[in-house]
Amino acid sequence: YMKKFNKALLIPLTGALLVTACASPQVAYVDQNSVNSLSTNFNQNDLRTTAQNMATQIIQSGKMNQCKSYTISPVANKTDQYVDTSVMTNALADKMQNSSAVKSTYVLSIDELGNQTDELSRQNQSGLYDQSTTAKTGKMKGAQCRIDGKLTSDTSVSPSGKQTRVDYTFFVQVFDVQQGTAVWRNSQNIAKGMQ
Repeated sequence: YMKKFNKALLIPLTGALLVTACASPQVAYVDQNSVNSLSTNFNQNDLRTTAQNMATQIIQSGKMNQCKSYTISPVANKTDQYVDTSVMTNALADKMQNSSAVKSTYVLSIDELGNQTDELSRQNQSGLYDQSTTAKTGKMKGAQCRIDGKLTSDTSVSPSGKQTRVDYTFFVQVFDVQQGTAVWRNSQNIAKGMQ
């Protein structure tokens, strides 16, 4: 009787151990602003924070008010990894556009211009709209200033291969489009290491 009881108990216990061992990790929401130290890659939090900090520096300099209007070029990714720099471009635009300290007007970037020209064409060339109510072509505002940004990186690995450090630099400059002169320029550095 005892041997039967032990075998009967052993089968459910083994099954429970297998289920526990094969259980997948639990997924949970985390604070999106917390520091992500899972890798040395430039992550979403780094992208937003760095761009917002740079926009704050531009705003505080007061230099943007030398421009009646401005646009933001897509931030160039010059690192050796995939980085969705549109997050940086959008964060710069959001911070600048929503600041009461910036008196200049934001005009469409090259990336955004496609949708605008498509809409103008639809209204003016499709024959579907009363022409007295459509937006007219040739009336868009040009940008007096352009904001350019570039993200670069430099990776160092220890001789043992056990330590890695990546130094990132986000470089931004504001140009007067007509004169081709720099209105403002600065860079911000971030270093990430793994042991």
